[in-house]
Amino acid sequence: MKIKRKLKLLIASIALAALVLSVMYMLSEGQKVEVKNLIKAYNSLITKAHFELNAGPVYTMTSEWQWKKIDSYIASNLKKGRTIKGDLIELEFKEVTIDKDLATVITQERWLWGYVDPASKEPVSEFFDELYGITYHLIKIENRWVIDDIANEFIGKATE
Repeated sequence: MKIKRKLKLLIASIALAALVLSVMYMLSEGQKVEVKNLIKAYNSLITKAHFELNAGPVYTMTSEWQWKKIDSYIASNLKKGRTIKGDLIELEFKEVTIDKDLATVITQERWLWGYVDPASKEPVSEFFDELYGITYHLIKIENRWVIDDIANEFIGKATE
């Protein structure tokens, strides 16, 4: 009788541990999806921000520090008589790591981009078809993920 009881207790413990691990995995995967969706939305809006000379569209997706970097870069380009027109051609997630309120997302991105005149939107440079390795560092602020820093690494010209 004691052996049956111990066996039932062991089976119940294993089942409970499996359930806890399953829940933890599902929560982790849900956060990874949330972080990936943020990166996709950011890439969609950053092109608009540069083209329209207005960092406002990405304000809620970035930390104050990162937003100021973007706004300064837009202002610097405007001072040089240009803005960026860019299209994200491909986005591949290489790695997503989440540790409590910090996340790191590594992507490979193919961009078609060039400089255009801020007023006429006519090209003032050639257009480049390039690959980049991008590392996004995210933080969770008030239960919401935001991009805190971005590191770009030029990989090379894209080839079809």
